Amino acid sequence: MDWSLSIDKAIPRPLRVIFRGVGQVFFCCNAVTGLIFLIALYVGGITAGLAATVGVVSSTIAAYVLGFSEDDIDAGLYGFNGTLVGPCLFLFLEHTPQLWLYVVLASVLSTVVLAALMRILQPYNIPASTSPFVLTCWMFMVAVYSFDGFSRGPVLPAPAIPADIAAASVVTTEFATLSKDAIEAWYTAITKGIGEVMFADSVIVGILFLTGIAITSMRGAVMALLGAIVGVAVPVLLGADKTLITMGLYAFNPVLTMMAVGWVFLKPTAGSALLALLAGILTIICQAGLANFLAPIGLPTLTFPFVLVMWMFLFAAGKSKYWGNAS
Repeated sequence: MDWSLSIDKAIPRPLRVIFRGVGQVFFCCNAVTGLIFLIALYVGGITAGLAATVGVVSSTIAAYVLGFSEDDIDAGLYGFNGTLVGPCLFLFLEHTPQLWLYVVLASVLSTVVLAALMRILQPYNIPASTSPFVLTCWMFMVAVYSFDGFSRGPVLPAPAIPADIAAASVVTTEFATLSKDAIEAWYTAITKGIGEVMFADSVIVGILFLTGIAITSMRGAVMALLGAIVGVAVPVLLGADKTLITMGLYAFNPVLTMMAVGWVFLKPTAGSALLALLAGILTIICQAGLANFLAPIGLPTLTFPFVLVMWMFLFAAGKSKYWGNAS
């Protein structure tokens, strides 16, 4: 929206870069949107908001110090991975004073990894997206085994052999009726699915995120909402764990995939919207497979299912006569 862009340009440059870095988590190069996202994180929890702030500031300062592209820094491209690193490590690791140092180091590393991947992927016109965040957090989560000052938190899954889902955990009628409870279940799962992109288990945060996206682009907001709906409907049809569905944990990856394919990186047409829908559905299958693949080493999938599916669809788009890049 024009008014938000005017405010964006009026914000002092250091703050504008930081807010844009937060906004880029949802592909939004808009300081107003980023500010709304950051406020939403603080609404969801002070610690998560502080961790995101430390992450985005650390990763952005690292980009300046290392002399990376000023244009990329100004667009917030070196901030969004750090934004995700902070809340992620505070969610999955035990809260200790040393963890703040861990967040700073991981955020700085995410900037280095991003620059390296941008160099590798640039000839193919493929974005690194959140892959630096994923690779960095996986490394830091596994590294805690070697340090006495850090330990895994209760949310991080223990290493285990994948097992068939228990019948009691499978969705039955909770989402399959038109009752008040079913409508509330859908509403909760969809909004939390958007919030879980930044590890926020909150309906309010999800609504604020969607509002922030809509300020930048209505098509982007529609793609995000459809991604969340797909991330609830498909797991329900396939008989997934109802707790994971209700918490939005099957929805946040399709949210990002559908935004990337249907709005950001391909021409925004009806055809790319349909392609985004297919990509969103396949992201759920990819997430389930990766979750079982990573179970023996006790690592969460994070946004890697989104990254893999997005990369495959964008690489494939370059070979198709129907799908053109947005650029």
